[in-house]
Amino acid sequence: MDSLTQIVLGAAVGEVVLGKKVGNKAMLWGAIAGTLPDLDVYQSLFFDSLTANELHRGFSHSIFFSIVFAPILAWILVRKEKLLLAAFVGIILAYPVINSDNLVIIGMLSAAYLLCLFFIIKNTYDRNGATKWEWTQLFFWSLITHPLLDCHTTWGTQLLWPLPYKLAWNNIFVIDPLYTVPFLLFVLVAMCYNRESRARKILNWTGIAISSLYMLWSLGAKWYTYGVFEDSLAAKGIEYTRLTTVPTPLNTFLWSATADGDTVLYSGLYSIFDSDKSVDFKVINNNHELVEKYSSEEVLTRLVHISKGWYVINDDNPDTLVYSDARYGPMYIGDKPTYTFGYKLIKSDEGMLEIEEKRPKANSAFIRKIFNTLWNRVWGK
Repeated sequence: MDSLTQIVLGAAVGEVVLGKKVGNKAMLWGAIAGTLPDLDVYQSLFFDSLTANELHRGFSHSIFFSIVFAPILAWILVRKEKLLLAAFVGIILAYPVINSDNLVIIGMLSAAYLLCLFFIIKNTYDRNGATKWEWTQLFFWSLITHPLLDCHTTWGTQLLWPLPYKLAWNNIFVIDPLYTVPFLLFVLVAMCYNRESRARKILNWTGIAISSLYMLWSLGAKWYTYGVFEDSLAAKGIEYTRLTTVPTPLNTFLWSATADGDTVLYSGLYSIFDSDKSVDFKVINNNHELVEKYSSEEVLTRLVHISKGWYVINDDNPDTLVYSDARYGPMYIGDKPTYTFGYKLIKSDEGMLEIEEKRPKANSAFIRKIFNTLWNRVWGK
């Protein structure tokens, strides 16, 4: 899920493990550990976009990573806490600086780091607050809960690395304010209480409980809506080989289903607020024949592996194809399906496919139309 959610989860876990002993320091290090697995985004600086996407949520999101790095981080912390904190804050803030061409953003993030560095250097650190074993436990639980949460999203995680499989349960969107905001508020309020306060413990556990109950709700909503989609496909006599369902952006009320009909995909939306359980499925030609002659090429094989075979090909111009990952389901402006993740593919002079670039991001006006449509559809309109 998004970085803010992982920071909040890490802080809450850190509080559970060591909050009573070291106070807000436990939340701080839990929050840092909670975001560490996502530092695999730095791979994009060294690899092409396809390779970086293949590696994303891989090694750093595994059980192995958590087991190995938890004691290493604990060992460094008990000896060089100030240095470790300065390094991690710098690494976390450096990535958006490197990838931004906005001087205002670069200036603000640089100033934020210098301010953090000032307080890090000025602060004193109690080396008797917790043992290395206790810090190891904090780092392990804050690290491992990150990929466990990410498993609930569509992209999934390579939790069992080095096995090549990514576990994805498809029951929550990567950003969901109904999961994050209440959790964040309870953690922030808990921070304001003394570390030995009973209210602090209750508030932190309440945030964990509410977020966990919402996750259970999302699993229940997925199970319920999956049945609605299956019944509707059967009622309409639609033949398909497999079916996938995902929540639409920012909510777990409106769900998107995609059924594989061999040469076409059947795409439908259903909201739990809909009065009619008969889903209107759109037929989308997957156009796989456009890349049939490239089926043995490495680029296409890798793309198909990432999307687990859920993809749509469209003509862009005579020399360019657009590959869209269809796992997330399309959004609609009118009757036109719009996919948000994919690549432009160009036909080389040697008759092979090459990735030219990621598809350009949609402009703000188009995004507003998408979210206006989404908002209305969530409520059954």
